[in-house]
Amino acid sequence: MDRIQIAALLFILFGLIVPVSCVIKMYIIKKFKKKAVVTEAVIINKEKRQAYRSGVYYVFGLQYKIPETGDVFNARAVSAKNLNPGDTMPLMYSADDPAKYKTDFGKRLPLILGFSIIFLGLLIWFCYWLLNSNYYEPSPLQ
Repeated sequence: MDRIQIAALLFILFGLIVPVSCVIKMYIIKKFKKKAVVTEAVIINKEKRQAYRSGVYYVFGLQYKIPETGDVFNARAVSAKNLNPGDTMPLMYSADDPAKYKTDFGKRLPLILGFSIIFLGLLIWFCYWLLNSNYYEPSPLQ
């Protein structure tokens, strides 16, 4: 393999990272949802944090209650939404172990997956064009 073929292969492998990650994340969330109970968690505190370059995100301290037992659990969530203490946000916890929770329901994952597949298709087309262009000459060692 020469340098152009290696570069094309690396482009495609790097292009696969986002769609594969989305599919794995969707599978993990779907598996968790099967045994999860959805509830509302109350925000008890918030911390405003500055992102690397620009932008702000918030770290929320949450509290949710298990209706069957009355047990109260504390949790943490990160969000770009500016919510205030006393507001609620959706949370799902495992019915087997209520201390395990998720605030990410994966609502944006199908959109991200769609865009990443379109990007991967364009990347594959570019690699095909690159490998079949008149400017590409295989090395004489082949």
